[in-house]
Amino acid sequence: MTTSVTIDSVTKRFGDSTAVDNVSFDIAQGEFFTLLGSSGCGKTTLLRMVAGFLRQTSGHICFGGKIIDDVPPHQRNTGMVFQNYAIFPHLTVFDNIAYGLRARRRSKAEIDREVKHMLELVQLGHLAHRRPRELSGGQQQRVVLARAMVIKPDVLLMDEPLSNLDTEMRIHLRSEIRSLQRQVGITTIYVTHDQEEALLMSDRIAVMSRGRVEQLDVPHKIYAEPQTLFVARFIGENNLLSGTVIGREADGSSVIELPGGHRIRGAGGFDEAGSPCQISIRPQDIDLAHSGDAPQNTIGGTVTDIQFLGGTVKLLVEIGAEQPLQVSLQGRRGMEMPTPGSRLKLDIPLKAVRTFKAEASA
Repeated sequence: MTTSVTIDSVTKRFGDSTAVDNVSFDIAQGEFFTLLGSSGCGKTTLLRMVAGFLRQTSGHICFGGKIIDDVPPHQRNTGMVFQNYAIFPHLTVFDNIAYGLRARRRSKAEIDREVKHMLELVQLGHLAHRRPRELSGGQQQRVVLARAMVIKPDVLLMDEPLSNLDTEMRIHLRSEIRSLQRQVGITTIYVTHDQEEALLMSDRIAVMSRGRVEQLDVPHKIYAEPQTLFVARFIGENNLLSGTVIGREADGSSVIELPGGHRIRGAGGFDEAGSPCQISIRPQDIDLAHSGDAPQNTIGGTVTDIQFLGGTVKLLVEIGAEQPLQVSLQGRRGMEMPTPGSRLKLDIPLKAVRTFKAEASA
């Protein structure tokens, strides 16, 4: 049985420090929901409050619409997977997975049936009688995942579960975890600092900073439509440029003047002319302008560096701003390759230019 989760105005303070600051959101039944942020942003503190290991200073946490603030951890029916595997070294793979079922006094027949089913799901049936020391790191993590899921928790909580693995194993296991979660349909709250991991695995992502949710949305909107400067800076590669708002078009877009005299239109923005702003533009949203096109924003510049990466060609283009513009082009057979020192005209779609208020320190 899986359940929905509601975080209702939850705050957690440690003395004078606020770790989680008035956070609210709903997680749907069966959703893979990720808390994403750098160290100290409050994501693990929030996860531990959901588990019941910490009590919030204010606000409520609900499972299936029922407040669980006073329910102790062992009665919340959550499964936990930590970055520290907490695997039992003296038990076999089978017995590690069976541990939670035995603690719940399930029958031997039920334990055998459920553990064998879970071993099949995580593809460890052939290793059922091995000890943890005989397993690879990825296999150990699958044992821990199976142990957490075999008890059929209402909510699966995962705290940086792949951070101790090498890159290749991490890439392989995150696909496995997502596939397994879809098969079982369990509500999952996943904590990570790895943005690529979050974008790949999640139904929705809450990007956190300083104890608050900066943006909550589906992965492609988090990436393509950042709502704050922090999210634009934190997620993926970005060109961040300072500018000044000089006007507003009838369609609601802002006209921005960049250093070097370029003028560009951006989505969103501010009414007051003369206000400083910062814009973000993804390198892959920039294309070469061609004659006959009707570009929305055209900027001229000089190529200062070229990196050929097979399927991608990365350019640095000097436009007279405080930093060169990064451009990422799709490498195509027969494409005409720019050369250092050459002049280019670049086309930037209006929706690719995100406009934000300038930070005080900017």
